[in-house]
Amino acid sequence: MTITNPAQLIDEFKKSGEFDRLRRELLSHFQRSDRTEAFKSRVDDIARQRLSSDPKLISMPNDAVQRELLGEIDRYPIVERAVADAPSLSDPAFIAGIRASLERTLSAGRGEKSYGTPSQSTPNVHSSDSANPDPNPAVSQSNGTLPPSPAAQKE
Repeated sequence: MTITNPAQLIDEFKKSGEFDRLRRELLSHFQRSDRTEAFKSRVDDIARQRLSSDPKLISMPNDAVQRELLGEIDRYPIVERAVADAPSLSDPAFIAGIRASLERTLSAGRGEKSYGTPSQSTPNVHSSDSANPDPNPAVSQSNGTLPPSPAAQKE
């Protein structure tokens, strides 16, 4: 398939398995981080508050209680905050690996030769030192987009 627009690039990236690999790796990293306990504690607090404020929930079927509690938890931006605080997403090496994987997917979609599989050069997610932020962040443009890759700048 020839990739001619961003939606096709996303579809091909997902078909390659790289998207799922990155998703699983980011989740695993979060589960091993020290932020997990605070996240779980906040979810627990929200659920307990909802249960204590509505005694009729106790007599409802389990699936109805679960729906109610999930709806209550969704009202709070705790997942969005956890994602925003993920140090891996601002790690220049991680972003460079994603860029390389996307470029390989794009090249393959154009029928160009690709060397290696998408995950071969995508770095593993690792913790960055949040006390010492990178002085040259990967997202440096004022509009929040990634700067062009060196290969794109040569074109």
